[in-house]
Formats: sequence, structure tokens, C-alpha cells
Amino acid sequence: MPASIYISDTEKQWLKKLVEEKFNIIIEDSYACIQLSNKLREQYNVNINYNTLRRLFGIVDAKGNPSYFTLNEISRALSFNNFQAFVDYINKFDSDLFNELILSGYERKMIDHNEVLEYINKIKSPNWEETYQIKNIIDYCIRFSDFELLKKITLIQFNSDNDEFLEKFSLCFQDLYFEASNGNNEINDFIKTTIPKSEILQRILLQIYVREGNLNNFWGEWLELSPVNLVPDMLIFKNILLCQKDYDNKNAASAKVKFEVCKQEIKKNKYYVHPILLGRVAAWDIILNSNSKTSATYFKKLNSSFEKACFIIFFNRLTSIYLNEFYVNDLIELIDLKSMPTTLNAFNKKLLSKFYLTLAYHFHKKDNIEKVRGILQKVDPNRLDKWETEWFYGKYNYLKNIYL
Repeated sequence: MPASIYISDTEKQWLKKLVEEKFNIIIEDSYACIQLSNKLREQYNVNINYNTLRRLFGIVDAKGNPSYFTLNEISRALSFNNFQAFVDYINKFDSDLFNELILSGYERKMIDHNEVLEYINKIKSPNWEETYQIKNIIDYCIRFSDFELLKKITLIQFNSDNDEFLEKFSLCFQDLYFEASNGNNEINDFIKTTIPKSEILQRILLQIYVREGNLNNFWGEWLELSPVNLVPDMLIFKNILLCQKDYDNKNAASAKVKFEVCKQEIKKNKYYVHPILLGRVAAWDIILNSNSKTSATYFKKLNSSFEKACFIIFFNRLTSIYLNEFYVNDLIELIDLKSMPTTLNAFNKKLLSKFYLTLAYHFHKKDNIEKVRGILQKVDPNRLDKWETEWFYGKYNYLKNIYL
């Protein structure tokens, strides 16, 4: 049986359009498919049964996907080398049209919402070119206060459960965050009304742009307004950050209630909980309850060296800040540095740099000068998050002045 291949609705529509133009046939019934089958055989010596064409173009219901052979042969009849060349062509054509649409929108200060949404709805896992196109549209919405279009974009369901997607979309929505953080009340009001219904805003503006220093203002308001049913780990994420907010506001009793919600949710083990969240929860068990067993329990469940590094970064920073002394935890020495991944995206490179800094400071507290110097060389000071500047830059500069 010939190998099959998935063809999207857009690709099918383009294929139908080009076939109709090429062969001067309107494909709307079985007779048209018979005509097309005959023309393919007569002009190109290609034998494709009219029933196959009926299924391909939706004249009758199709249970499966068309074959490589069918799509390749039709594409060759349309002067493409193969079906992939046809797909590349229409994607480039659509992309160029969309770029023109964006440019025209900026010039006219008006853009066709339907055309924008038709294009963006096709994008489920964007490449970098598509990422910048989405960013340009979001920036257009901000500049011209087109909140109707912006809301529709934020409600699109993307394939969002991976680090590469989050890295790209943190770029798309960065101006939205910066405008709100710089006091743009119109943008902040939009976010407050939209974030309860938008998975993408919760993932980016909350889980990527984490701002502990703003728990008592705009960022904390977004967190409070967000339900826990759109993003799988939002119940833990929301409660552990609000636990921190309560503790900062001298409300330890309320902080403990929210902390227990997190611990019980993790205990249910219903979904993957990111090591960063586990590190936060383990840290607060020490801060609130002087319980160090949780950190060892969570740490042992982590599979990779990088996961353990993520856990340690947040565990160590929070315990050290709230206990007013660098928290020396020997679990960090159990992490196999040789098995750390060598290929990482920009977001994870920041985490790795912060881990090496944490490890260097750990050995500094143990007076192991040789190890501090070696590990400190691995730290890239340009990859320490600005919102944590006081913590990580302070530690880095302190060690650099002593050891480098």
C-alpha cells in the first residue's frame, strides 16, 4: 500500500485552485474528477483513479490521507519537482502576502482582522520567521490600540507545551509585558480582562515573565485573576507565588495554607511538574516549616542533570534570601556535570549559567578554592536574568573579585 501523507486544508485548497487553473476544470463533482484523471493520463502519462481524486478534493468522504505518489504526481503536473516543493511555494507565497498585509496595516493604521486571523490560525508551531510575523502583528495592535484583534490572537490555541514554543512566544509578547510594566494602564486593563481566558497569556506573562518583585502590584493582579484550569500546573504555580506574596506581607498563616495546596497537588502526581516549581515548593517547606526532607524527596525523583540543576537554582535562591544566609545544600554535589546538555536554547542557557554560579558559591562557602575558580569560568554574566540582578549579579561580582 503506498505511503500516505497528511495534507492540510490550506494545502488542499491551493492544490485545487492551481489544478483548476492549469486544466481549466471546476472540481465540484465526480464528472470533473473523471475529466482530470483523463487529462493527467493523456498529457502527463500519470494514472490516478478518479475515485482517488474525488477523495482528495472532498467530493466524497475520505477515511485516510492521500498517498505520496498521488500528491507528487499532481505537483509535477503543476510544474513543481514534488509535493514538498509545492508546499514550500505556497508557504512562501502566503508569507510574502502576510508581510505586505502587515506593512499596509502600519501605513493605513488599519488591518483586515479576518486575513490576519486566517493566516495566524494556520500557525500551530511557528518557525522563527512566523514568530517575528506574529510579533509584528502584536506590536501593531499595541501601537494602534487594536484590542479586538489582540484579544482574538491571545485566544488562539497553539501547540504551547514545549520550551522552544515558549521561547519564541516570549519574544512575541514581550512588548505587551513591557508596556504594562512601564505603566500603560490601557494595556494593563486589557491583560486583566483577557488573561482569565487566555492560556497563552498565562504561559508567557506569568510563567515566563515571572516577577516576584511585582507580586503586590500589576503582576500579582494578573496572577490573582488567572484560573487554574487552562494550564496543567497553574494550581501549583499560582499558589506557591501567592504563598510568597503572603509571607512578604507578614501573613504566614495564609502562606502556609497556600503552600499545603501545592504540596498536596504534587503528591497526587497527576501530571509533570517542572523542576523549577518543585524547587520553589521544597524551599518554602524549609522557610515555613523547617522541613528539609521535601527537598531530598523531590530531588531524587528528577531524571536528568539539567532538571536537578533547575531545581537547585530556585531552591537555593529562595532559601538563601528568606533565611538571610546562603543555604548550603550538599544535594548540589550529586549533579553529574559531565551529563549536562551541550545544546540549549537561550532560555535554558540562562538557567545553566545560574546553576554554575550557584555551584561556585556553594564551594566558596566550603572553602574549596580550586573548584570555585574552575566552575566560575563556566558562568556567562550576560545570561543572568535582569529581574534577579541583585541576587545573581551580586554573587557573581563578589566571587569574581575574589577568584578571577
